[in-house]
Amino acid sequence: MRFPLLAPEVPWFVVLPDTPVPGEVLDALLDRAAHNIAYASGRPWLVGNWPEHHAVVAVEGTSRVALIGHSSVTQECLAHVTQRLDDVTSLDSVLSSAAGSYHVVATARDRLRVQGTASGVRRVFHGRLKGQVVASDRVDVLAAVLDAEIDLRAVALSLLDPMRPHPLDDVPMWQGVSPVPADRYLLVGVNGRPRNVQWWHAPEPVLTLELGARKLASALSDAVRTRLRGPEVASFDLSGGVDSTAVAFLAAREPTRFVAYTATAYDPADDDLAWARMAMGELPGVVHDVLPSSALPLAYHGISTASDDLDEPCVGVVDRAKLLTAYGRLARRGSTVHLTGYGGDEVLEAAPNHLHSLARSDLVDALKLFRAVRLNSRWPVLPSMRTVLRSEPYSAWLHEVSGRLSGDHSRRTVPDLEWEVTPRLPPWVTEDARALVLDSFRELGGSIAPLASPRGRHADLSAIRGSARFVRSVAQLVAPTGLPMAAPFLDDRVIEACLSVDPMVRLTPWRYKALLNEAMRDTVPDHLRARTTKADCSADEEAGIRNNRADLLALCADSQLARLGFVDADQLRAGCRYSLGPQRLHEPLQQTMACEVWLRRVIGRGTVEGQR
Repeated sequence: MRFPLLAPEVPWFVVLPDTPVPGEVLDALLDRAAHNIAYASGRPWLVGNWPEHHAVVAVEGTSRVALIGHSSVTQECLAHVTQRLDDVTSLDSVLSSAAGSYHVVATARDRLRVQGTASGVRRVFHGRLKGQVVASDRVDVLAAVLDAEIDLRAVALSLLDPMRPHPLDDVPMWQGVSPVPADRYLLVGVNGRPRNVQWWHAPEPVLTLELGARKLASALSDAVRTRLRGPEVASFDLSGGVDSTAVAFLAAREPTRFVAYTATAYDPADDDLAWARMAMGELPGVVHDVLPSSALPLAYHGISTASDDLDEPCVGVVDRAKLLTAYGRLARRGSTVHLTGYGGDEVLEAAPNHLHSLARSDLVDALKLFRAVRLNSRWPVLPSMRTVLRSEPYSAWLHEVSGRLSGDHSRRTVPDLEWEVTPRLPPWVTEDARALVLDSFRELGGSIAPLASPRGRHADLSAIRGSARFVRSVAQLVAPTGLPMAAPFLDDRVIEACLSVDPMVRLTPWRYKALLNEAMRDTVPDHLRARTTKADCSADEEAGIRNNRADLLALCADSQLARLGFVDADQLRAGCRYSLGPQRLHEPLQQTMACEVWLRRVIGRGTVEGQR
């Protein structure tokens, strides 16, 4: 059994069947697990590793319910629910209003339910062990239990930039593992058969700015408070941006000691620190930890020796040294949870793809909004107009996209108005890898449904899930420091509050993040809500590539992707520089290096197999 080398601080869990489990598997799990909750039969039900105060568990007769993560549900409430639980499907009525971010694991009357979050920050995967269903929150842990092999098609798909489109974004990195879509839960019936049951639906976008702001203010406040029910010391990012500033001011209302963290950018024109210091002037009692740029590792620092245990490739490894420095520093200050503004962009601002449906319902308003958004985004006129007016179904768009995976990488020729941002393969990807990617597209057939309809709703959900995927992986990356990361903007109730607002309100270019600005009117001072700038990290990335090019070239010289025949090492080596040209090859370089680092870490634990 090739179990990932997870540090004791890294959370994970496995849900086992109420049947005998092979001794080797059970011993390996129990040797590494801090918690073992049993069925009424005495067999292990839920085993894993998580902080004691990050779970609420109730056991009543043969029923068991565990909420793993941060939840507003109290022990007393959960015990009351569990005592009356006849069917695990009835939990919806209790959990639909609970704040926080948590997994749900429940069993009653020989049925099992395992559920993550609507965004995908918390995921569920399952497979069969000796014919019985086993589930986990991590693919690598489940793959070890199942003795599964790496899936070469998933590796090839991971080279797509900026990300894989739905539903290929859900293809696990190991064979024999099935993902549960974020809006569904795994239900295992009395007969032992698994099926996915939809538990979450995006709300109808009918609220005005004022009503939506009230709903968001309440939901975001609850999300932040839920993280602060136990710790004496906590920390939060304070970049001076409106998202992190909102989280900071909501947190500061709680009776907890706080450390605010600000990293000084390499670019002297970056104004994050100035805004962060203005915010600190309104946060008495909060300690401000400012890390100067001279002490902050650049992008790609130490990447050739990275040994992070992630269950899928993530571009976050590009900044791994920076992240580990920050989280290690805050952990030493005593922080037990770190709040971030991740996900704010995706939930607060509507995707410009909504212009597609607006053009069909109100052409005059659509033209006004299109003109303003186009100028802000600097889209070329004719390609952007053509994209807004096209009306192909999602499955047809996927088919068409598969035919231009190797085209021009210029973002100017790919306006953000299609169903999703068009994925591309960089020039160093070989024909073998390209063939596997194309096979994956072809196997989808012509009946793939979007995440939602119309196009803008799909794009909103796709962006939220993409952000959640990044957050989930970064949380895995920093977990060994012992400081858990939290992203309140990606909590279910916060997402629902934002998506319930008219998308044209969230899309408006005339007021920066209007929904959050209005929601924080009574929480964040006016002069801090007035910021409209956002830091550009291009200078940091350019310096990182330039200073750490030796590390990048070392990866090229001994590339596992090249050994698989997936990249041309010479072309990849030539791409290891910051590009000012229209192809901007430094962008897909992040995805390729993330895949390379991930593959190097896991390849020693299993045989690489796949379907060519």
